[in-house]
Amino acid sequence: MTRNIVQNAVRGAEMRRGVPKGLASFLLTAVLIGCGAPAIPAAAPRTVLSLGKLDCAGCGEDLASKLGKHPGVYQATFDKVRSEVTVVALPSVDVLTSARKYAEGEEFVLELGAGKGSYLPWAKAPEGADVAVLATHGEDVPELAPHLALGKVTVVDFAAAWCEPCRNVDAHLMEVVGKRKDVAYRKLDIGDWDTPLAQRYLKGVPSLPYVLVFGKDTKRVAEIKGLDLARLDAAIEEAAR
Repeated sequence: MTRNIVQNAVRGAEMRRGVPKGLASFLLTAVLIGCGAPAIPAAAPRTVLSLGKLDCAGCGEDLASKLGKHPGVYQATFDKVRSEVTVVALPSVDVLTSARKYAEGEEFVLELGAGKGSYLPWAKAPEGADVAVLATHGEDVPELAPHLALGKVTVVDFAAAWCEPCRNVDAHLMEVVGKRKDVAYRKLDIGDWDTPLAQRYLKGVPSLPYVLVFGKDTKRVAEIKGLDLARLDAAIEEAAR
């Protein structure tokens, strides 16, 4: 029970922010040892599973949680950016077969080995819509002003491929710009919380999605933290006046 509680707490912090990438596994191991759980042998085999066509980090976290409780498994952690589960287990454990059992009914693809993880693509932009992708993996965008559309409402969306609510916002905004020529959409995928893009714009932002709405004069009208489509629609209407 202690292992599960600590795993959930550490993963929850990492999904938001405050636990640097790569530190979660170390903290989990240290806390478990301090609680009297057996230490992970240095020679214990490590198996990496890539999850392809994933729609959010939650499915990867769920799989890691289930594998972490499997007999003979010392630890299972999910890297949400790479879409990979790393499992430390006894040599007798068939990690891939066990993972496929726990993932039965899921739509993502499981592959043995690192470097093959992926998320489903974002919603496709309607033909003729004013949509621009400014960042795909958290690369820095020094200024937003040059990318705002003068004479239109501009919605700037900070998101991540692993964030399910972000996909809801994205799909909604694609519908909006498909119907309205007076709205421009600017997408920025932060990659993770420690990227240059996130460090520049998301200090003090607790979670994604994070959306800014600018009026036709390029002045900011609204800041929306979290999933709130009704407020987003209202902000667009206000900015369009």
